[in-house]
Formats: sequence, C-alpha cells, structure tokens
Amino acid sequence: MKPVYILIRDTLKREIQNQKYPVGSLIPSERELAETYQVTRATVQKAIAQMEQEGLVKKVIGKGTYVNRTFAPPVYLLNPDGESSALGVTKELSNKVTITSRLIYHVQQPAGDYLANQFGVLASEPVHAIRRVRLFNGTPVLVEDSYIPLAIVDSIDDDVLQNHSLYAFIEEKCQQKIGGTDSVVGASLFDDEMAALLDIPVNSPMLHIKESTWLEDGTVFNYSWSYNRGDLFRMRSRKILIP
Repeated sequence: MKPVYILIRDTLKREIQNQKYPVGSLIPSERELAETYQVTRATVQKAIAQMEQEGLVKKVIGKGTYVNRTFAPPVYLLNPDGESSALGVTKELSNKVTITSRLIYHVQQPAGDYLANQFGVLASEPVHAIRRVRLFNGTPVLVEDSYIPLAIVDSIDDDVLQNHSLYAFIEEKCQQKIGGTDSVVGASLFDDEMAALLDIPVNSPMLHIKESTWLEDGTVFNYSWSYNRGDLFRMRSRKILIP
C-alpha cells in the first residue's frame, strides 16, 4: 500500500488535472486537508512539498498554496544514446526544445590551483569564468558554470554565450572538433542562490554534473559544473558487454 502522503498527493494532482482547482486558484489549506484526510499537517506538508518540487503548485507565505500548472513538466534526457556525448546541451536537445541562455556573468580571473591542475597550466594563468542560466522554451532549467583558458580561446563574445552554441563557436575558433568529455554525476539540493536563478523552491532536487571537455588533439579546453533541475532531467548510460 502506498504511503498516505502519496495518496493525498495523487488525489490533489488528479483534482488539479480535472480542473477542480484551475491554474492560479488556491488549493485547500493544510489544516483543511489534514481534517479531510484525517492525517497530521506534517503528512499534508510532505504531499504538497512533492507537488511544489514538480512545479504543480507554489506556496506563498501568508496567502496559501496556488496551482502553478496543470500537468507535470516534461523530462529531458541527457546523453540520449546512452554513450558518452560531447555535443553539449544545445546540440543534444535543440531539435526538441528552443534553447536560450541568460548570461549572469563573464569575467576573466586566474585559474587557481584546482583549475590549473585540470588544464595543466599555472595557477596564475587567466581563464574565462562564465555563468549562464539555460532556458528551455523560456523556462529556466539549469545553471552552468564554465571555465576556459584564454591561452586556448582568447576571446568569447557575450552574444555567443547568450544566443549561440559555445561548443560550435570553439570548434570554429580552434579549427578542431570536440574530442570527448569526462563527467561525474551526483545528486544534491538547490541552495538559495541557485534556486533563485531558476525560480524554484529552495531544496528542490538537483542533478549535478562536473565535466571536463577536450579537443580532438587531447587539449582540455573547458571545465564546467552544471546544476540541473532534478525534476526535469535524466541521464542514460549504456554498456555493451558483447560487441
């Protein structure tokens, strides 16, 4: 048998989808729901928290919980072929959604010890430090921090970062194809700063990806961290044991 909070969540989702509670309307208060289902408010809060993470409802302090959308948002599959991909988000998913970027900052700074070790350069070597919010069909879905040595790519126009594929630009700039990537995937929760950038609740689930990318000659040109909405993204991994 399903936990009670799951049953409450699923009932509320059906009622929202059936327009009992239209978009923009208030659902019953936690106290009212607790009385209706004869459960504690903590159980109701757990059900509503899951719906909030899915983007179906939004809590407004002092006013209540509003219906945000009717259906749960789509799920985007990263690395859709199940094998290591170095195409970047724009090339992988541009045929499925309209991808745009909001540039938060683009500055030059010393690499520091950690990035120097990744790139094989001195800690004093300058790198591009770039933070972008990526939007799918106008919805913010991930925050991406990228670091690129100036010795490899001396200049990057902000127009490229906001309106074009960064990897396509680098391939043209360096006259080399992207050679590959090495990624580490983890799970976490969004803190205040990151949640605000994506307009989602604090502590929403996060798919965290740390990645280094190299050119076909083996030169590592990009080291990045991406903070992806856990309710929207999945990754596929495939291993062939017998060719």
